Amino acid sequence: VDLLVGIIPRICQQLHQVDFIIGGDGSKMLALVEMVEQHQLQDRVEFLGSVPHSNVRDVLCRGHVFLNCSLTESFCIAILEAACCGLLVVSTNVGGVPEVLPDDMIRLSEPNVTALVDNLKLAVARQEGPNAGDP
Repeated sequence: VDLLVGIIPRICQQLHQVDFIIGGDGSKMLALVEMVEQHQLQDRVEFLGSVPHSNVRDVLCRGHVFLNCSLTESFCIAILEAACCGLLVVSTNVGGVPEVLPDDMIRLSEPNVTALVDNLKLAVARQEGPNAGDP
């Protein structure tokens, strides 16, 4: 969550076509809610709260890129679930994450805001394809 608070405003400023869907809850959720209010991003960030496991696939299928900002991770089942739903994954290069998916399904990033923003921008461009924006 700490990294996400810095990522969302920068991505929303630079990529007007990108919105965020955030599932989960916890003690750090308040920081995200405050960031959204501070930057007036209510129309760009959707908070789902806790998502029942039976609904995870439906939520993932709404997206195009999955962002994992974990600072520590042994084996991240969430990125595997996202990839199984066809999402390109952008993740911090921590713990066992580099071993989970092949290189063509994931963009690994140093665990800092700038690196994650750069990789997220590349992932969005890849998902839009070479002709994105053409008439």
